[in-house]
Amino acid sequence: MTPPALPRRLLEEAIAQRSRCHLTLPETVAGLKELDCAILEASNRGILLESVGKAAAGPHWVGLEVKGYFRVVLRRQTLEETFYTFDSRIRAAAASPAGLARLRLAEPDALVFGQRRKSLRLEPERDRVRSAFFWRYDRKSGFNLDAPALRPGDFQNGAARLSNISAGGMCLGLRATLSVERNLQVVAGDRLVIHLELHEPRTPEAGEFWIVAKVRHVGLDRATRELTLGLEFLAQGSLDATAGKIRWLPVEGHIITGLADILYFWDLDRHRERLA
Repeated sequence: MTPPALPRRLLEEAIAQRSRCHLTLPETVAGLKELDCAILEASNRGILLESVGKAAAGPHWVGLEVKGYFRVVLRRQTLEETFYTFDSRIRAAAASPAGLARLRLAEPDALVFGQRRKSLRLEPERDRVRSAFFWRYDRKSGFNLDAPALRPGDFQNGAARLSNISAGGMCLGLRATLSVERNLQVVAGDRLVIHLELHEPRTPEAGEFWIVAKVRHVGLDRATRELTLGLEFLAQGSLDATAGKIRWLPVEGHIITGLADILYFWDLDRHRERLA
């Protein structure tokens, strides 16, 4: 748990970053069991939330025990997305003139690191990535397994990096000149094939992943000349060594389960180190 002094500070940081609060109700109220909200205020008066969509809030909401969930991005040595949950109670509820729910929650005593594995996103430590290969994928010709566009050496020398990774996608950073040299001048909608080997002995499955990813966005930092590719995982594969082919299955629920398990352990390690 966080120390008692931290909840309000972290909630204020979430407000500054315009993070939403995902609120779970203990029972279905006015047809709702969950509610996405903007965080308007965090003070000794409690937490003030406003729903993103219309909701018929009123006095019948008062007294409900609720669970909140929100994200904060912190910059330490790397950029970290941290998720927190808290337990609270609705002290006041009303509908705004626009029909949105306005809820005043009791100030939580503590925050707990979020445990929704599919939401974890972090930058892996370099020694935990045994190898990383990337290929440009063409729907007609596929890709040449023997000619990857990015190899482990590119990540070891800093020319490319996995700036963050989740169970459903990743952010790949690389020098703009390298993207030209390796034919990785991609646009949104292009596909890449990824092969990762991650070191995590605490999970029952091997940390090897074959992935097809879709380029969602491309950005260029004009100061550092680093190209950033936002990738969404579409399919997970397994290599059939006998046939020399990779057999693909669609990613279900926007999450690769084995990858989520590994990131969960890494996230726990990160928090243990911070609290030690």
